[in-house]
Amino acid sequence: MPFRRLVRNGLFALFLVCACAQTSETKVDPPAAPTSLAGLRAEVARVGEDSILKYGSWAVRILNVKSGEVLVDHNSRRSMVIASNLKTVTTATAMAMLGENYQFRTDLQYDGQLRPDGTLTGNLYIRGGGDPALGASRTRGAMPVNELTSLWVAKVKAAGIKRISGMVVADSDIFNDNVIPGGWNWSDIGNYYGSPAFGLNINDNQYRLFFRPGAKAGEPARILRSDPRMDAMDFVNEVFTGAPGSGDNAYIYGVPYTDLRYVQGTVPAGVAEFSIKGAMTDPPLTCAQMLYDKLQSGGVPVEKLPSTTRLLRQRKALPAAQRTDIYTHLSPPLKEIVYQTNLQSMNLYAEAMLKILGVEKFKDGTTVSGTMAVEEFWRQQGINMGGFFMRDGSGLSRSNSLTAITLTGILQYAANQPFFPAYYASFPVAGVSGTMTSVGRGTAAEGNVRAKTGTIERVTSYSGYFRARGGELMTFAIIANDYDGESKAIRWKIEKIMGMMAKLP
Repeated sequence: MPFRRLVRNGLFALFLVCACAQTSETKVDPPAAPTSLAGLRAEVARVGEDSILKYGSWAVRILNVKSGEVLVDHNSRRSMVIASNLKTVTTATAMAMLGENYQFRTDLQYDGQLRPDGTLTGNLYIRGGGDPALGASRTRGAMPVNELTSLWVAKVKAAGIKRISGMVVADSDIFNDNVIPGGWNWSDIGNYYGSPAFGLNINDNQYRLFFRPGAKAGEPARILRSDPRMDAMDFVNEVFTGAPGSGDNAYIYGVPYTDLRYVQGTVPAGVAEFSIKGAMTDPPLTCAQMLYDKLQSGGVPVEKLPSTTRLLRQRKALPAAQRTDIYTHLSPPLKEIVYQTNLQSMNLYAEAMLKILGVEKFKDGTTVSGTMAVEEFWRQQGINMGGFFMRDGSGLSRSNSLTAITLTGILQYAANQPFFPAYYASFPVAGVSGTMTSVGRGTAAEGNVRAKTGTIERVTSYSGYFRARGGELMTFAIIANDYDGESKAIRWKIEKIMGMMAKLP
């Protein structure tokens, strides 16, 4: 009897463990059962009729890259907001028009005369070429900012310059000074992800603001410092202490070229210090200041404080003297910048690529010229551009919208180009990498679906590629706008669809 009771209890315990596993949030698809196309289409239609989309919009398109056969087509001609999915368009256009090995240029120059004793009776210039990865080590092949500025000092010394009677001037004129694209929200500008693209960027145009939280929730949090130093900035601190483990719930508000910042929200209790990230107010000026500081500490005194071509132009003091080149710094190849753009959804990188397209096509470094270059290119490739409205390169503006038919058409085109291996590699992998790390785990999508994510308020979208069970490459776009409820609710429904489509025969 004891033995029977032991076996019976053991089996009962095993049953409980299995039952608990089935009720967890982890989704486990049966590996053997393929998805019927009719079943997938029915599921797509069912989600469109769900109460969560009662007042919203829903579009899905799936097609075979090689044959062009459309497997699923639901509202594919409806123009919809796709948020950061727009980066797939920007990056594909940049690789197609510029080439995957295109490199941004940053030049060190001087004006005036270099005397025999090493005194430069003029100014030292950093002429930006729009490189978004300058001084930012996240991109493979890019130099960290300290290493970069040390290299620049070495190049200045190698040119025979021992003293500068003028100033360090940041030249960002390749792009326009009015840097914020139309349609960006006030709540985004000032935060790290809301940094626009300048003609001269540095360190991802970001700084960290460090706080000392209070001992318990509800107490004020004190600002300690910033890194890099933002000495001229005035922070109106309205940040309080949140519960332990509550994370970063603080936001920075402010616009470029102004030093006043409002900081609101909470940082968690239980840590000695906690940092949040903000967007630099004037990256070209910060870059000039960094080089100025490095020159001073490196034994090359500079008599005047750093400035920018924008500021000198405003003061009607911009020198017209001819410049002499010292050194040209090249960015990593475009494919490496595209990799980071799509994998980590880097808004700054996408905006810089869009503006450089305007420069290369129309000799005009503005967002408007960049969007014109994008639209013209895809029309020339025969892509259906009906319902295409592009207002920036990153998707941060809600004024962007396009159709699933346009998006999958561009993805299909890219899949047949020489740059595709690098482009394909830039897409996050479901359950594995980038912004898709937590998406599709435990489903057939994991390790198969490669997708760019797009998320802003009441917008969730995915687009990219997957392979059917037979190995054929497919492309897809799934877009939900104005859904009722939390984003995770619509995401779970989309994950189910991803799992199903990855099991197509």
